[in-house]
Amino acid sequence: MKIPKSPSEITAEWLNSVLFSKTSNSEIASIEIDKDFGPWSLLGKAARVKINYVTSGCEPKSVIVKFQVSVSEPKREGEIYSLLFEEKVSYIPRIYGKFGNGNLVMEDMTSTHSVLKNDLTISQIQNVVVILADLQTRFFDDSRVPKYDLSHFVNAIRINMQSWDIFKKRYQDQLGSEAADFEWILKNPEVVSSHYNSNPSSLSHGDVNKANLLFPNDGSNAPIFIDWQLSAQRVIPFDLSYFIVKQLTVEQRRKYEKDLLKEYYEMLGDKIKASYSFNHLVLDYRACVTRSMLSAVMRVGPRFENQPNRFKKADELATRVIEAVRDLKPIEAIQELKERGFLES
Repeated sequence: MKIPKSPSEITAEWLNSVLFSKTSNSEIASIEIDKDFGPWSLLGKAARVKINYVTSGCEPKSVIVKFQVSVSEPKREGEIYSLLFEEKVSYIPRIYGKFGNGNLVMEDMTSTHSVLKNDLTISQIQNVVVILADLQTRFFDDSRVPKYDLSHFVNAIRINMQSWDIFKKRYQDQLGSEAADFEWILKNPEVVSSHYNSNPSSLSHGDVNKANLLFPNDGSNAPIFIDWQLSAQRVIPFDLSYFIVKQLTVEQRRKYEKDLLKEYYEMLGDKIKASYSFNHLVLDYRACVTRSMLSAVMRVGPRFENQPNRFKKADELATRVIEAVRDLKPIEAIQELKERGFLES
């Protein structure tokens, strides 16, 4: 049986073999590919497949089939989902099967959940923070979580910073003296990388942003996390810093940041806090702003040239990140962490 390499190659026979055993009473009669489904993405192409059965009453009525695109380790996401399922976490979709080079057949949650178009409310933000604290507590110092070596991060930093000249020219008035912080990253990728790999560490989603959060349509605020292909072991507040800096408006961040940090720290497990002070967490959080800086620079580059509203989104992100650099001084934080011996050598 031919394994599909694109949505157009998905067949009823193949999908039936993924979803059901040979002894199952369920049998797929036909399928329909939803041509209008799927957000623009650098890392994956998702297709929504509607299912018609030979007999009525069978489930699921539809699935999401995800094909990995431009991912250095395409099987990573499926491995992470298996690990999360093993730990019985509640904030992921069900995975029905894996095929090809890391591709997935997943639960379709579009009838009950959606990606929000507007900025998140403080209640929604707090629910994301709760989940991040739970995730990092569950997988603290867990040898099952894969870890990138420093060369992976160094290479990613150099790729992301290729658009620095474009970014600097477009935002030179906003940047002011903060331009030097971005240029420091360009000159010191090994130091930034050593911070990402420093301790204490845990499972990091790697790309916690609004597009990867599915909120319930019923108005409750506990999201489902999707797109785990960048997951790895990283310093604990990596996801928290990226999420707050990127997703909150400047006004929201300045108003709620300190309280969110305190709430997050209080929810971390006792094993983490036994050797990890709140002040150390704050230093790591500030230093992790480098992740948002890289994202902002990459956003103006050629990888996003075909995205709708490219510069509108880029301008919004640049403002949030530049102001965070101005407020949180991430390079000073990295230098202090290094002086105190907290960075991986």
